Order: sequence, then structure tokens, then C-alpha cells
Amino acid sequence: MKKILQYSIYFFVGIVLLGACAPEKYTLGDIDVTSAQLVEGSSYKIEHDVNNPNIIYLTSLMDAKYTPLWDHPQGHSQDKKVTLKMPFPGEYNVKFGVETRGGIVYGEPVTFTIDDMYAEFISDEIWTMLAGGAGEEKTWYLDLDQHGVSRAFKGPMYFYGTGDWWGNINANGKPLNSDSWLWEPQWKDNTWLMPAGDYGEMTFNLKGGANVIVNHNMLGKKQKGTFLIDIDTKTIRMVDASPLHGQPQDGIVVDWGDVRIMSLTKNTMQLAVLRDPVLSNDSAAMLTFNFISKDYYDSWEASN
Repeated sequence: MKKILQYSIYFFVGIVLLGACAPEKYTLGDIDVTSAQLVEGSSYKIEHDVNNPNIIYLTSLMDAKYTPLWDHPQGHSQDKKVTLKMPFPGEYNVKFGVETRGGIVYGEPVTFTIDDMYAEFISDEIWTMLAGGAGEEKTWYLDLDQHGVSRAFKGPMYFYGTGDWWGNINANGKPLNSDSWLWEPQWKDNTWLMPAGDYGEMTFNLKGGANVIVNHNMLGKKQKGTFLIDIDTKTIRMVDASPLHGQPQDGIVVDWGDVRIMSLTKNTMQLAVLRDPVLSNDSAAMLTFNFISKDYYDSWEASN
């Protein structure tokens, strides 16, 4: 009887230890919000400012336990309330979603309309340096030519951390997160970045709207799209077009339309997009393309 009791104790202890050593299983909760529930008026609202209809307010009406996800004409946001300053007339789309325990859910896109132009929203010097000003245009080249020459930068591409943006790069703000770093490769020592070649040109204009035409010589395609600048965040939302870039980067970016302005002067510009860690088999980083203006290119050629 004593042995039976000992064996029973050993068996019980073994079961307990086995349970303690077994890996815990974690599962996501069920998705408790459906796409059909994410409807304007009940889960979010879109409003024109009463004094200036070119200002649009996007407001989430969802419970605070849900993170709002906005895809709007000036980019992406996770804020409960978003303010858009829309300088040009037209129809624009907004897509609202939420992050739930079981994943991300988006509703159907909704359209709002801007009737008139509001010139004050394009008076900031960023618009002028990028596109030449109201009624004008400006052309940019990737800073690498068919001879492997870069005129203003060390090469056509730099790499920044995901926390880097205009603010900390230009010493008037902090990084967006702790992932802040910079690598400025010399092209001649890192030709794997992209081959030397004539990459074409990228022209921004403010003629009846904010338009962009990109001639991707090295990719064999031409794009005509639109763009909007968020002056506060120094970002550009490009629709139906992407910045000039090389073939090696073509399939490894999260969203070619979601662009950060890292720096911008009369003659030079740096535009960054987020590298996708899954598609690239590399860590997330801001792939930063270096550009020079046509005027700078022409004057540099004339002086050499």
C-alpha cells in the first residue's frame, strides 16, 4: 500500500512538472469589429471647417480601446482626430480602419469634395522649393548619371533609421522613435546600390493642382500622378507615381506613395520611403533617394 501511495505521488508530481514545462499558447482574440460597422457617421466623421471649407477634420468615434487607422490624401495617421489642409479643388478619398485584438479591419473608402482653391496653403517655401511655386514647375534628377557621377551627394542613396525625419535631421525636432542612424555610402565603393545610368526626370508642378510626372528611364515606365504636402510633418503623399529610384529597390518598399522629405533646398532634395523587412529580407530602414534640381545640374555641367 505504501508503494502504491508513493507511485501515485510520483505520478501526480510528474503531471504537474510536465504541465509547468509545456509551452504556453497565446492566441489573438476574435475580431470584434466588422468592415460593415466602420461607416461614416457612426464610427467616424468627416467635417469641413465652418470658416474655411478647405480644412477637413477626420474624427474617430470608436471606443478608446481601438487604435484608429486613417488612409487619407496626405498620408497615414493613427490619431483620434486628424486635420487636413487641402489647397486644391477635387474629390478625395478617406479610408478608416481600426486595430482590434484579432487584427486590422478597414471600412469602405469614402469621398469628400473640395470646391475651391485656397492659395495660402501652398504659400510655404516647401511648395516653392519642391515645385517652383503657384503656376510653376520644377524638375529633379536622381544624383547619379550614366558615367557614375554624383554631383551634390556621395551617391544616389543614403540610409536612415525609421525614427529619422525632417525634424531631427535639420536639428529642430526629436526622432520619431529610438531607431535613429545614418549611413552615407560612396557610390563608387557600393555600386550594388544601383547601376550607373540615365534615370530620367521627376517634375512637380502647381498648375491647376499639385501634379507630378515621373519618367523612369531605367524602369521603362512613365507615371502621371498627384501629390500633397503635409507642411507640419514634412511628408508627401504621392498618388499614381513614385520617386525616381533604382531597380534593386523597386520591389522592397512598403508604400511608394508614403514619402518623407528628409531635406530640401533650392538645389538638393532627399526623399525617403520605408523598406519592407519581409520583402527585402533586411531590417526596416528609410531608403533615402538623393536628388538635384535641373538648374543645378545644368549649371554644374556648364562649369565643368
